[in-house]
Amino acid sequence: MKIRSLEIQLLDGSTEKVPLGRGITRIGRADDNDIVLKHVSVSRRHANIAPQPNGALILTDLQSANGSLLNGQPISGPVALQPNDLIQLGQFKLTLREDHDDEPFTIETASVDLDQLQQDPHLLATSIYKVSDTPSQLRSLELLYEVGMTLAKGNSIEEVRRLVVELLFKIEEVSRAAVLLWDEESGTFDSSAIHLRGGNSPQEWSGPYDPRTLVMSRTILNRVRQENRPMLIRDAKSDAAFSAAASIVRAGIQAAFCSPVFNQDRLLAVLYADNLVRPDAFTATDFRTFTAIAAQAGLALSNAIANKELIRREVQRQALKAYLPPQVADLILASNEGAGISGSEQEITVLFADIRNFTRMSENMDARDVVGILNEFFTEMSAVIFRFGGTVDKFIGDCIMALFGAPLHYQDSADRALAAAVEMQRSAALLRSNRSEVDKLSIGVGLHTGPAVVGNIGSADRIQYTAIGDTVNVAARLVDRAEPGQILVSENCRNALTTTNRLTPLGEAELKGRRQKLNIYSARWEQHLSEATVRTI
Repeated sequence: MKIRSLEIQLLDGSTEKVPLGRGITRIGRADDNDIVLKHVSVSRRHANIAPQPNGALILTDLQSANGSLLNGQPISGPVALQPNDLIQLGQFKLTLREDHDDEPFTIETASVDLDQLQQDPHLLATSIYKVSDTPSQLRSLELLYEVGMTLAKGNSIEEVRRLVVELLFKIEEVSRAAVLLWDEESGTFDSSAIHLRGGNSPQEWSGPYDPRTLVMSRTILNRVRQENRPMLIRDAKSDAAFSAAASIVRAGIQAAFCSPVFNQDRLLAVLYADNLVRPDAFTATDFRTFTAIAAQAGLALSNAIANKELIRREVQRQALKAYLPPQVADLILASNEGAGISGSEQEITVLFADIRNFTRMSENMDARDVVGILNEFFTEMSAVIFRFGGTVDKFIGDCIMALFGAPLHYQDSADRALAAAVEMQRSAALLRSNRSEVDKLSIGVGLHTGPAVVGNIGSADRIQYTAIGDTVNVAARLVDRAEPGQILVSENCRNALTTTNRLTPLGEAELKGRRQKLNIYSARWEQHLSEATVRTI
């Protein structure tokens, strides 16, 4: 059998061989390449080597910053490779080697499917272990029961990973271990550090490879995923043939365990453990123990992921309830839309309510009293907005902005907004009568209906649910014109109302920053509420 590999000369002068699989081999600085060359002279995606149906290998430079050389000459397009060709990518030299070996390594798959082990724990004690009087098998049986007890303690994903690694090191000949989480969105495994027995100090390792580095072969990972069974992979000749022909890591391992971690057909991670010295380090009992750990790890990781999701949703629920009515927040989360209220255009009614003359009123007040007044005002106004199905967008100084019709659409959003504005005026009047220190407190309200982009808008560090567009600007200009105790309504909002008999036309008005005049109306709120038909939520 023809075995082709790349012999890589590393920056420290040492060399290593990496096998070429049947698919495309990606080479570059990024961790998700098949061959990772960590140096600034290498681009993140530097080059590809692709096998052809006729058996040829084609090298292609991926428009890298420093280019690629073949036998000392720069390449400008795809070129065919021959045995012993020298490829230079940045500071690295890679030589194509072609060897012949009928059996460079062996792969043994577990006899029991992981799904079976998770669904029928009795198999762990019957089918997996054939208990005899040998001390090693008795220790393995003890470890089997310890696996379930230990992993049951893991509440978080990181805690489960730590416990799984500790269990893997209870297999005597395991030198290194890792739990590589699968990211469904990116379609990649994380690049977490591999753990060494006795800690992460490689002082006892004298080989040319850093045992703290683990780069898994995409070919082996895909096979592990597809078969859904643990694998024992080891050198069949007690020499370097394993690493030269089919190593699953960029290091000189002699034997390795590799297993998918599934739960209910969902890939969660890959479990890995190896021995760097002996190809015969692992026994059949060790393999069965590793299989048991992989099966239990799937259940434990699934529970930890579920716990994380519950915590995330509760945090999200509390965040949503800060600006949405509790009933609306629960409804959004129940429909799995809470995390992704993305920006979309929809028709809404925007309400602005502003305390009139508050700056002048607060000039002679203690700052703590000012904060107390604002807190009481915003609490009362928010409760009213929530009661009529509105969304509190933001507080701006002594002004509050609310949306009606987002994120949940109501046919009567304009009616709800007007009814809320009326109730807010009544609440403000009640505050004036109950507190002598705020006897001058009164509010003006502006309402406008129209299209706006509504959703979670902001930066990667700070996101706020808000509305953007001319509709918001018009509502803000209306509240600027509103007198104390007045509710100003735009013509668009009037047209969206089901009843307009309590609106007084004020004619055309000029709004700051707008060329065209708008027809505006004033709502007679003293009698409006008793005749309103808007239902609260």
